[in-house]
Amino acid sequence: MGLFSSVKEVEVIVPRVELKKKLKKIQVSGVSRMPDPGEFYSNFTETLENYFIEFNRTLFIEFNLEYINTGSTKWLFFSLNHLQSLLLKGGLIEITWHYEEDDESIEETGEVLKSQLAIPFTLKPVA
Repeated sequence: MGLFSSVKEVEVIVPRVELKKKLKKIQVSGVSRMPDPGEFYSNFTETLENYFIEFNRTLFIEFNLEYINTGSTKWLFFSLNHLQSLLLKGGLIEITWHYEEDDESIEETGEVLKSQLAIPFTLKPVA
């Protein structure tokens, strides 16, 4: 029996990020479960900023997450907070946060993010 025989491998799951270029929209869906989400969300932040500029300072972001762990939530906040700072120079960013009606965890995560940001942020229950 080796020293690390009882250590379980952690499954890393990243959300799906889809670009709808004609609509100036980025859709984020699925699960965000990473033990160290910094690299993913740093790249995500850079992607959001690049498209915000490419789309003439306009960006619509839709979230439809089934699960997001605490570390991912923290890094997602950093990403959205960075976008918020870009709005100081003008532009439009709108966020839509979809959640299942009976999923209090995802709903509450959206409510917390909304309360911490000055970006237009809509919470939408899905039946």
